[in-house]
Amino acid sequence: MSRTMLAPALLAVLAVLGCADATAAPGPGAPGTGGAAPRSATADDILGRWFPADGTAQGRAFAEFAADGGWTGSDGCNGQRGTWTLGPDGDGTFDGTAGMSTMIGCENVPIARWIADAGRAELHGGDLVLRDASGAQQARLVRELP
Repeated sequence: MSRTMLAPALLAVLAVLGCADATAAPGPGAPGTGGAAPRSATADDILGRWFPADGTAQGRAFAEFAADGGWTGSDGCNGQRGTWTLGPDGDGTFDGTAGMSTMIGCENVPIARWIADAGRAELHGGDLVLRDASGAQQARLVRELP
């Protein structure tokens, strides 16, 4: 390949590599997805206790979703509660509220804010991912701690 052809080819490769989106959601089979493609969460998927995926607060921070549409949890030491619903069409639309909380200083994992700000709930493998209205990931939660 001549020098005149090499430079444009190299620039094209660098441009493609530089355009990769480092914040994009992992694809099917990526680590942390359990090998499954993301899908909209159902109520049955959400029910039960969830912990921050990064293990923050070693199990003291959690959210537990109940079938009656209520949730309880902790930011690591403060009790929290609110309500949650999923859209009727199975599209993963999520609506959560957060009520009053105690104010003891601790890890303060923003569980209540994650739930209140979420507009969508997805399952990525076994992980529950909450996204805001713009689609940005607010939280990744797991059933069991790492």
